[in-house]
This record gives sequence, structure tokens and C-alpha cells, in this order.
Amino acid sequence: MDYDIRPITDDETQDFRNAIARGFGGDSLEEGHDRFYTNLPLGRTVAAFDRGEIVGTLGEFDFHLTVPGGVALPMAGTTVVTVRPTHRRRGILREMMRLHLETAHRRGDPLAGLWASETAIYGRFGFGLAADSHELDIDARHVTLPPGPPEVRVDMVEGGEAATIIPGVYAAHCTQAGMLSRTAAWWEHRRFYDPEHWREGASARRYAIARRNGEDIGYVMYRQKEKWDDFMAEGAISIIEVISADEDGRRALWHFLTHVDLFPNVNWWNAPVDEPLVWEASNRRRIRRRISDTLWLRILDVAAALEARSYEAEDRLVIEVRDEFGGYAAGRYLLAVSDGSATCTESGAAP
Repeated sequence: MDYDIRPITDDETQDFRNAIARGFGGDSLEEGHDRFYTNLPLGRTVAAFDRGEIVGTLGEFDFHLTVPGGVALPMAGTTVVTVRPTHRRRGILREMMRLHLETAHRRGDPLAGLWASETAIYGRFGFGLAADSHELDIDARHVTLPPGPPEVRVDMVEGGEAATIIPGVYAAHCTQAGMLSRTAAWWEHRRFYDPEHWREGASARRYAIARRNGEDIGYVMYRQKEKWDDFMAEGAISIIEVISADEDGRRALWHFLTHVDLFPNVNWWNAPVDEPLVWEASNRRRIRRRISDTLWLRILDVAAALEARSYEAEDRLVIEVRDEFGGYAAGRYLLAVSDGSATCTESGAAP
């Protein structure tokens, strides 16, 4: 059976959203989800129609991804991928993905990227694992971390003040490989919008700012969840993100997080694998780490992707790329690195 694969129109928006909700197990579009779609314009959607009914969905965010060395590259942020259970194994996802990647390639995006709901799906479309993260569970009663210097203080702020401070701190220090750009709409609808039904019994988002001599140098977003066990405090702090300009701010924020009375259990679900606190802790066995894949990347322009990043060693290398889905990256490329920078050109040499 042939399916109509195309972007949605304005009058199909509600059906598209409801199809996504059903695809992820929801009954209908929940209150507040409209804010999610503020970052997903119609031109960046793909839907599969069977006799006028939406049976498959896909979308993309307009991101810039920081690559090693601090340069930010355009990246099509692949998202909301669903296929109705009655229409599985019919090639619908393949055709939606083909249109998605062709559009991104024509637009000039050198990368597409996603966080995979199921890791077995995306390799056949040319995506590969680019980054892992650690989930950290810290028993703060048995772990001592070094404090920040006296000139760095941590202040708690309310949501309105946080919204004026945090985006600027993030933008100034969005230099770690794998970090994504955020628009004003993203901050408003994905970071500061905080309805109660998103909290799973925990508090509203809390915000704390690290400051040095009046300058905002870092922040943490987190939630708290009260718990008592035989009159003993077992409350939990769930970290959303920690960002800091330097080690002073990072240490001050972690010292704050591990010294909140009644909340000895500190969890961060998305910590970088090179987070230094594991080596700084007095008792690292009280910090449990679970590794998980996070960012998956699909290279659409090999030369642009490899030239943008920095390198630690100088050398010349011929790479052969086989691209069985779309052929966007296929070819042989000469990568030549000098003084940390690279040129990448098509080459007829043997790999």
C-alpha cells in the first residue's frame, strides 16, 4: 500500500500531536504539550498518511551542536518518531526518515542527531552513538566534596529571576562537546515552564546561582522530594542540570547540593562521563554510576563535520565512508590535521 509522506499543514496540527501522544502511550494531548510544539514548526514535520489518517510521525528541532574545540554546527534534531502499531514493518519509518534526512541535507545541515528511545532502530539509517552519560546517585551523608573558594557564594533565586540569569550563563559556557543551543522559546517552554503534572510528586524546579564578586558564573536546576523512614530524613534532590564557568563555581554548586538538610540522596540522571566529582569525593563507593547512551549522530556532510572540530595530534588519514541509506556521506576523504585544525577533501587515494 502506498502512503502519503509529507510535512503537515496547519489544519492537521492537532491530529499530528494526538498521533504522537498515542505513539508514546498517551491517551490524548496532555495540557502543556502545546509548548513542546512551539519549537517544532510545520516545515520541520513529517507525517505518514493512510487514507487521510496520520499513522506515522517525525519532527526535527533546529539546533546547533557544540563539537570538540567549541565550534557549534547546525544539527537537525530528530524527534517525535512514531509509527502506529497496526502499520509496523511496512517501510513507513524508512520513508519518513528518508524525507527528513534529504531535507536536512538540502538545507546544508552537516549533522542530524537524536536521543534514541530504542537503540536498535537508528543504526540502519546511518546514526551512530556519539556520547554517553552517567546517572549519579550520591549518599551525601557519607561523601565529602571540596568546597568552592570563599569568594564564590551560592544564592537561591525564584523562577522569574532565574529566567533572566540562567540563559546567559548557559550561552556563555556552551562549550562542552555535545551541548545544544537553546532559543528563547526553548528556555520558556522546555526549561522554565513547570506544571505540576510533570513533577511526579516532587517539588517545583529550584534554581541556585553561583556568583563570584557579583558575576554569575554557574547555576543548578533541581527538584526536591520529601521522604521519611522511621522518622529519619531520606529526602532526595533530583538534578536537572549543572553548568559552571570553571572549577570554583562547579565545586561551590556541588557543595551546596550535598549540604541540603533533610535531603541526603542526590541524583543526577544526565551527568557527563568525565564529571570530576567522582575523583574528588572522599568516599567514591557512596557514588553509584550507571552508564547510558545519549546523543546519536548521523553525518550528512563529512568534510564540514570533520573540519569544524579540533584535534590533538597532527597527521594525514584517508577515510572511506560507506553510506547505504541515502549516500549523503559516501566517498573517500583525505583528513589532514595541522596545529589542531583540519582540512577534509575528497580523495582518490586508498583508505
